[in-house]
Amino acid sequence: PGDAESPSRRRPLLTRGGASPSSVAARRRSSRVAMTASAGGASYLATTVAPSVGAVIANAMFLTSLPAVLEARKTGSLGDLNPIPWACIFANTVGWLHYSFVMRNPYAFFSNAPGAVLGLFYVLTGAELGSAQQRAQLRLVSVAGLAAHVVAAYFSCFVLKTIAARQALTGYVANAALVLLYGAPLSTLKEVLATKSAASIFAPLSVVSGLNGGLWLIYGLAIKDLFLAVPNGLGLVLALTQLGFKLVFRK
Repeated sequence: PGDAESPSRRRPLLTRGGASPSSVAARRRSSRVAMTASAGGASYLATTVAPSVGAVIANAMFLTSLPAVLEARKTGSLGDLNPIPWACIFANTVGWLHYSFVMRNPYAFFSNAPGAVLGLFYVLTGAELGSAQQRAQLRLVSVAGLAAHVVAAYFSCFVLKTIAARQALTGYVANAALVLLYGAPLSTLKEVLATKSAASIFAPLSVVSGLNGGLWLIYGLAIKDLFLAVPNGLGLVLALTQLGFKLVFRK
């Protein structure tokens, strides 16, 4: 007993690397805190920053056609403008407004509310200044889109009982409208290939559509909402396709 080392004189235990257990534990806690902060920052960017910027880009996308529409009203002619995307803007925004009501998603609401008003204004302009064929196409897309949303609203309000079922219905309808919107500039593809001219493809709309699709793709993946992620991912691809045609037939 007299030869035993007293507790106060014992040396601290060391790990293989020469560090004490307490310092190793401290480093591990620090590492976990750093990883949590990093994950939190990434989550904030994906779930808050991306949809906020996406809302701005979405409204910019709807506004890109406004100067051309105002010029057409001034000259009394649509010229080379393709009015079909305008009807798709109207149908798309009404669908996503319905989705935002069901899901109580403010990002989806503020991304589409101004576009619904602008889309209606564009459609009325096309109906006033377009050719007989253009007016017929506008009527078909606008009326069919609105009718689909009215039917979806009836089932959502009076038939379906769960939020999941309402989300599925409104999501599928809004998805269909969004894909039509992204692909609408390609409705003149036959003319583009025949004339070797991409004048009917409005480049600013395609650029902003691509940015919009990319941001909403990130947000949809972050919150695990495929109704947001899938159509916007496809929209990004379609926008890049349109810009590809614009580059190939830029003359």
